[in-house]
Amino acid sequence: MLGRTHFFVGMAAALITLRPESLPVVVAGTGAAAIGGVISDIDSGTSTAHKEADKIVMAATLALGAVIIIEYNFHIGIYRRLLADSNIYRIITGSAAFLLLCVFGMRQPHRSFMHSLLALFLFSSCVGIIFPEVAPYFAIGYVSHLIIDLLNRKREKILWPMKKGYSFNLCSSKGYVNKLMMAAGIFISAIYISTLPYVQEAYATMLAVLRLN
Repeated sequence: MLGRTHFFVGMAAALITLRPESLPVVVAGTGAAAIGGVISDIDSGTSTAHKEADKIVMAATLALGAVIIIEYNFHIGIYRRLLADSNIYRIITGSAAFLLLCVFGMRQPHRSFMHSLLALFLFSSCVGIIFPEVAPYFAIGYVSHLIIDLLNRKREKILWPMKKGYSFNLCSSKGYVNKLMMAAGIFISAIYISTLPYVQEAYATMLAVLRLN
């Protein structure tokens, strides 16, 4: 499936599975799930795939940037929860390991290491070192990517380093199923987030602050 489909499906899957109970967790968790949903596709084997990998890196960066901007401007408590769960040494160690895995993954053929259960475990462990509370959101986003890519015709080596790939061969990565999944991901995420009482309260507070300014 296309990157934007993985982005929104990863968010929706994590939200309806984990049901975050506070505003800091819903913002940080949604961002982590979105990154988990797209990060697998940074692997590249052709020039076209490399261009797609660049888009994936940009999408992940935007998701992280959005979380940082929201926290910086509205002080919803993400930074406080991060420091309560982690420390600077864990953040540096986990981030360095995550980036090294990304560098390795980008050099691998498409749908090999980055689309494996091993990569799921390693990347989720890195996020767990950095910010344990959002690691499950990242992992569910990642899992959603692996599952829906199995529907495509191109095989993925989910048991890498074993060479055998798997595919249900049910649909095209750019067909109607892809569009339907993306629409469902957007709809579910938007409806779920907008109906959370603490999100509605925060939205009302934000509008009041903007009016005063």
